[in-house]
Amino acid sequence: MLAAGSAACASVTAKAPPERPALEVPAPPTKVVEPGPKPEPAPDPVPELPAAAPTNSPRSRPPARPAERTDPKPETTTEAVPPPAPVPPAPQLRTPGTPDASEGVKQVNDILDRATKTLDSIDVRRFSKTRREQYDAAKHLVTQSQDALKKSDFENAKKLAIKADDLANELKGR
Repeated sequence: MLAAGSAACASVTAKAPPERPALEVPAPPTKVVEPGPKPEPAPDPVPELPAAAPTNSPRSRPPARPAERTDPKPETTTEAVPPPAPVPPAPQLRTPGTPDASEGVKQVNDILDRATKTLDSIDVRRFSKTRREQYDAAKHLVTQSQDALKKSDFENAKKLAIKADDLANELKGR
């Protein structure tokens, strides 16, 4: 067995790498330079200014007035020009899904009516102290919602009305 292992090692010989043709590298492309914009010619030199007048004079002279214009004045017409049409006020911006004022009031009032009817149908005398506090909280939410509705805060009025309705339904269900 030892002879078989040594025979395998002895028969392996390295082969010379195959000859490959040399790579032909192309010449680099020619460099093309575009001329830049032509510089603008220098402006004509300004002649030197005359010497400044002495500034020791106590009075300064007012500038000379230009000659009177003799252009004819345009004729004025006394035609009555109608006043411009009044511009209608811009519509109130609302987020999508927000009802307009009348629709918002109707939605909130419907929810408040349901909550109030539910709270009125509950017999408070049989409630424990904690349930009585929840009942009072629901009544307070109804009042807060009505106040928000008076301030035209429809979004908060609706949220408060929904909370009051949910709390009233929870109290009735127990």
